[in-house]
Amino acid sequence: MHDALSSHHRPQQEQYDRIGGTYDAAKRLPLARFVERPSVLRLMGDMTGLRVLDLACGSGVYSRAARRLGAQRVVGVDISAEMVKVAAEQEEADRLGIEYRVGDATDLPSLGVFDVVLGIYLLNYASSPEAMSGMAHAVARNLRPGGEFRSLNARPGLDLDGPGLAKYGFSFERVQVLPYGNEVHVTANTSKPFDFRAHILHESVYEDAFSGAGFEKFTWRPTELSFEGLLEFGPPYWANYFANPPWICFSCVRSGRP
Repeated sequence: MHDALSSHHRPQQEQYDRIGGTYDAAKRLPLARFVERPSVLRLMGDMTGLRVLDLACGSGVYSRAARRLGAQRVVGVDISAEMVKVAAEQEEADRLGIEYRVGDATDLPSLGVFDVVLGIYLLNYASSPEAMSGMAHAVARNLRPGGEFRSLNARPGLDLDGPGLAKYGFSFERVQVLPYGNEVHVTANTSKPFDFRAHILHESVYEDAFSGAGFEKFTWRPTELSFEGLLEFGPPYWANYFANPPWICFSCVRSGRP
């Protein structure tokens, strides 16, 4: 394991070390099963032969998905040593050839040349435009020219005072308003609920940071509710989700020719 943590980001490490192995229970909540997962798999697409870096990999759910979707090489990085331990245990039990490392995505060295960098919930841990810029430059250091950054994050337009989302498994509460967005408190309502702090910054903060790191072709794509979710619960159940979707997909391309 490679440890590239800065003292500034120890709180992020500590909150996820505390959550540890309970994190995977959140993947069984309705929003995760029927919105997050289908949206991320659509975002990933066919990964045959690609080199993939998964930042904020957590317990390795999408690192494993990338390998099963045909990726040639997969490296997962997370700021939490406890999360990486859980991912490594999964790899030990079901060997897919995935490498896992501990590292801080705001100050990550080059780990190789990758075709795709994934960042599922990564950008919500940038607490300022400067931290977002650090993440964007870390992605650029690891991505070939013409390669893609693909992410799913809390939606910049999420109405924290609007239709609630708790019945789908997640609650979002404002902690404080910032000049460039909001700090939020997120609760995952699993059988043993856990919570964490995150940030939802303005759309321009994302684009400015990645533009400054040499990216172009910015795409914001709505998340997708699966047909299975509609069948299991019925359309009226999802009314608050449609009125106030919590997540959005953001992708961009590193400038230059391969």
